Amino acid sequence: MMTGRVFLITGSTDGIGKHTAHLIAKLGATVLVHGRSPERVQLTQLEVQQQSGNANVHGYVADFASLEGVRQLSRDIHQNHSSLDVLINNAGVLETKRMESADGYEMTFAVNVLSPFYLTSLLLDLLKKGNAPRLINVASISQACRIDFDDLQFQMNYGNGVPAYELSKLCNIMFTYMMAEKFQPCGMTVNTLDPGTVNTKMLLKSWGAIGVSVDEADYEYNLATSSAYDNVTGKYFVYNQDAMSSHVSYDKKKQQKLWDILVKITGAKFD
Repeated sequence: MMTGRVFLITGSTDGIGKHTAHLIAKLGATVLVHGRSPERVQLTQLEVQQQSGNANVHGYVADFASLEGVRQLSRDIHQNHSSLDVLINNAGVLETKRMESADGYEMTFAVNVLSPFYLTSLLLDLLKKGNAPRLINVASISQACRIDFDDLQFQMNYGNGVPAYELSKLCNIMFTYMMAEKFQPCGMTVNTLDPGTVNTKMLLKSWGAIGVSVDEADYEYNLATSSAYDNVTGKYFVYNQDAMSSHVSYDKKKQQKLWDILVKITGAKFD
């Protein structure tokens, strides 16, 4: 049982995030669901409460298409919680046409990379107060094998949006490895994973029905709750197994270069 532990799952009004919220709520944990639509957040909160029999499910609204939205989510959570045990950075998008965020960044990069990086920095104080805290950054087996620091915003040759998505997932993995090293002294584990090939709206829109049902997508749940990962950090998992990510993701100079860019854009502090 997870009674007393607090889990925040971003992007949890649909798909794998919502499924994970259901599973964790059934364990008795306090679950914070997040989405950008107030109506969907409220519906998800009520649904998870009713189906799990757990009243400790709380909804938070924030639009990750702006850094101010990320700051607002942090303020709201700080107002209601003094610690956080598990943060699952699950929210993500794949935009088939190039759009820009409220801050002027390519939307997939803004939501999938800038927002989880920044949110983690803002909630770090709560995670440090958590009990055996875990940070999970959701990546994908569809990750890029190279990174062009001169065109992170895909200002040319955006195409169908898949390359931008693949780059965002590579970035998630790269900053996960750096976070694992930086946060290890405070007892936090930091890992990343491919959540599986699952028939979410995103998959159906870009690749078709080539995956399993959302109801079978338990990998995020396992990494967040299983005692098998109590002391495991700095890893990338596929099908619950330690796996190798793209070769470039292990390049420490490129990890640092990406980190510096993300800090400069967001103003994130990790002291």
